[in-house]
Amino acid sequence: MSSAAVFPMNMVRLCIDRYENDLCGRAYNKMLLVPLSFVEYSGMLLKMDDLFDMVGYPQAFQARRTFRGSKKLCGSIHMPERMMEDEKMDRQRGSRRTFDIIVQSRRQSSWQGLLMDPDRTSVRRFRSEMELLECIRQELCEDF
Repeated sequence: MSSAAVFPMNMVRLCIDRYENDLCGRAYNKMLLVPLSFVEYSGMLLKMDDLFDMVGYPQAFQARRTFRGSKKLCGSIHMPERMMEDEKMDRQRGSRRTFDIIVQSRRQSSWQGLLMDPDRTSVRRFRSEMELLECIRQELCEDF
């Protein structure tokens, strides 16, 4: 009997359903009960960054400024009443490809972390969002 993986708060299961000139799919995190849907790279990155701001982990290296209202950033981890169970996250798969992204830090207004296959056979490090997107693109192109 195999047990499901354990998903930390800074891990996102990226389910890619379509890839042509841009990504289309869903992103899962245990702090969310419903996935973040996206239809382009930029939307995916912005939604994931907002997620990390919401849970306060990994903490942003510097505070953001805004001219539209005040966006309160969470300085400590806010635990929701219910979280997605690890077993449910582990079952999520994209039609085209599935990745696990661990964002270890957000230094210098960028992300640093790991991009992995769900079975951990392929692990790649990235030092910025652009490197992450390039790693994803390379992995998708290797499929063909």
